[in-house]
Amino acid sequence: MLFYVRHLGDYTRDTGHLTLPEQGVYTMLLDRFYATEKPFSEREAMQVCRPRNKVEREAVHRILDDFFLKTSSGYVNKRALREIERMHAKRLKAKESAETRWMRTHSERNANGMLSNNQYPITKSAKVSTLPANSAVAVIRR
Repeated sequence: MLFYVRHLGDYTRDTGHLTLPEQGVYTMLLDRFYATEKPFSEREAMQVCRPRNKVEREAVHRILDDFFLKTSSGYVNKRALREIERMHAKRLKAKESAETRWMRTHSERNANGMLSNNQYPITKSAKVSTLPANSAVAVIRR
């Protein structure tokens, strides 16, 4: 995903107890998960966060333990996973809608292509006065 919605109320409720380093770790790992949409290993988490000391390494471990679920594929965030699935469903629905609209529009356009483009055909003997005053042909002939 190129972006995600951060629900400030939910975020504050769930992370209000975190220290400043833990806030940073959580944000970085959440951004990583949304950007790749793939589970990541503990080693990858360390590479993303680049902890410089014991306090920062402990922050990474605490955030992984508290906010991420360890699966056989790696760490995932349940809320982010639901949001990603919801976004994919929304994208698929929009794609299907666009394809349906495209098919309907192009089918109508192809069918209408068989009709004459000129609603009021002009013959050599036709007079402009016989055409409705608001017709395109009457306006052009004036």
